[in-house]
Amino acid sequence: MTHEDLPHVLALQHRCYHPDFHEPVSAFESKLSASPKTCWVISIGPDSILAYLVCLPIADENYPVLHASDWQSPAWADELYVHDMAISPVLRGQGAGRLLLNQARAHAASLGLVRLSLIAVQNSATFWGHLGFAARPATSEALVRKLASFGADAMLMSHNLAMVSALD
Repeated sequence: MTHEDLPHVLALQHRCYHPDFHEPVSAFESKLSASPKTCWVISIGPDSILAYLVCLPIADENYPVLHASDWQSPAWADELYVHDMAISPVLRGQGAGRLLLNQARAHAASLGLVRLSLIAVQNSATFWGHLGFAARPATSEALVRKLASFGADAMLMSHNLAMVSALD
């Protein structure tokens, strides 16, 4: 993903997510600037983004709140947080999500990270479960508050990187 992709990424996000989850361009810019090697797109040309995945290396379960426009990459990380993924209806059911997650998994493993984590929203826990993610309880009040910023149905989920066959 590049900064030039952001208008198309935002357009896809608007097609795929409820308005409560539409992040401002500043949120994408801060994440892309801080971690450009963990943001990917699938496109058929410069103006046609059909899928994207934004991941962030994090430490100590320091997940960003929704709409955060000031995210900074930590000095060290222990997991890769799957912050946002959107797949155009044109690509749904064709393995685009699995392809993007395999990219994230390979990158996380190359960094020595122990897991992928995400916050499932819009009743997507079943989808993520099929990709090897399992629900995980929040371990602190701060994490409970961050989950709440994603809505009442938000669920913390993780995929241990030792469990590679679930994404293959």
